[in-house]
Amino acid sequence: MLRKFLGEFRLSWISILLTYFCYGASTLTGIADVFFQKEVLMLTPAEVAGIGFWLGLPWSMKMVVGAASDVYPLFGSRRAAYLLIGATATLAGYLALATSVDTRSAYLGAWLLITIGFMMQDVVADALSVEVAETEEEIGQIQALGRIALLLGGISVGYLSGWLAGTLGARGTYAVASILPLIVAASVPFARKHKLRSVTRPVVVSLAGAPGTSASGSNTDPLGGGKAKLVMLAGLGYAALGVALEMLSVPFAKEIILIVSLAIIGFLLQRVGIVSRGVITAALVIFLFRATPSVGQGYTYWAIDRLGFDQEFLGVLAQVSAILSLVGLLIFRKPIITRPVSFTLFWVIVAGTLLYLPNIGLFYGLHDWLGISARTLAFIDTTISAPLAQITMVPMLILIARSAPPGAEATLFAIMASLMNLALSASQLFTEYLNELFRITQHDFSNLGMLMITVTIIGFLPVLALPVLRRTEQLQAMAKTT
Repeated sequence: MLRKFLGEFRLSWISILLTYFCYGASTLTGIADVFFQKEVLMLTPAEVAGIGFWLGLPWSMKMVVGAASDVYPLFGSRRAAYLLIGATATLAGYLALATSVDTRSAYLGAWLLITIGFMMQDVVADALSVEVAETEEEIGQIQALGRIALLLGGISVGYLSGWLAGTLGARGTYAVASILPLIVAASVPFARKHKLRSVTRPVVVSLAGAPGTSASGSNTDPLGGGKAKLVMLAGLGYAALGVALEMLSVPFAKEIILIVSLAIIGFLLQRVGIVSRGVITAALVIFLFRATPSVGQGYTYWAIDRLGFDQEFLGVLAQVSAILSLVGLLIFRKPIITRPVSFTLFWVIVAGTLLYLPNIGLFYGLHDWLGISARTLAFIDTTISAPLAQITMVPMLILIARSAPPGAEATLFAIMASLMNLALSASQLFTEYLNELFRITQHDFSNLGMLMITVTIIGFLPVLALPVLRRTEQLQAMAKTT
């Protein structure tokens, strides 16, 4: 019965699915982290956003790990060894948080280890998801199961995240989370390459602009022309620059590294020779949409102090949000796929703006005016708005897929994924700016309402880029019919 519902399954997929599941379950520490930032490290909302900026950067350089895994095997393994390194880094970060971390710098270092570890695991899982498939149909099946595993990971720890934070405290929760990389490490024996598929696959354009893997699968340098070393050196130099700027407290360090990151991604797009009107439009819309700022941690701090939201209730909200995100994705999947991306993004922006209004109302006492408790209003709002979290990702991926020129799909996806993650770092930077501008601190929330209104208005601005996207979609549709 289960196979009939979920489809085909092979033991060689276990490592991939467990890796995705554990990454989804890493939200286990989300609530504990809020209280650790607030009560142990005494971080302001602006400082939390600043840390979030640096933690987003490793995800923008996934191509470096991908190049290393493809070209430089360790101990005779192109995948398992890197999976173990990633799990070890994540484990080390969690153990540091559970035992000794008590300063901002140590906290940032520990979370960088965790983030880099998960990024490496994700890169390996992505690669294995193609390698272990024996047919083209199995590629789609693994991707579908991978997404389900990711969402189930988040669902499985939703309420548990709040219960653990309230029962064991933050450090105890970090200790429990250290089980996740151990699960990934235990799955390594399943991370073996299957026999090559007999079906023909298109030639993929490499970063050097030359063909990469051929249909036969024979390939000594997947990036072609010996450019893997260039990609790795550029990535490592970029990482070293970021570390140096932060450690030396260089003024405008975040702005410098953001500009350098954008320059690197722009260089890669130009290097592979796939820059077109569609690609440029997609990059612009994705960056604008993902780079919009959020309110930051100040709202959560306020809800804890003024509304009495404790760990257990925040866990309930997390559980509801995780479940409804999956439900919403399943319900709206078909309309999202069939409608133009510009249409979907417009309504997502409008819905996101309207659904955030109850949060603003909560700050100004809407629950008192309605005669209901703050927790009831928060629960209702979460129930309605939660599906947007997953719905917003799908049109982004569709936009990338439709913009990719034939033969360069994998390369464009990798670069655009880096751009999407870089935009999230930009979002954290803008969030830090706004929290400093409105002077939101751990205890002063007097301007929080105005900050929330400002963020809501800014969040609507990406709609201005949608006419350009719509025009590009029309041109692409006309080109297909001629």
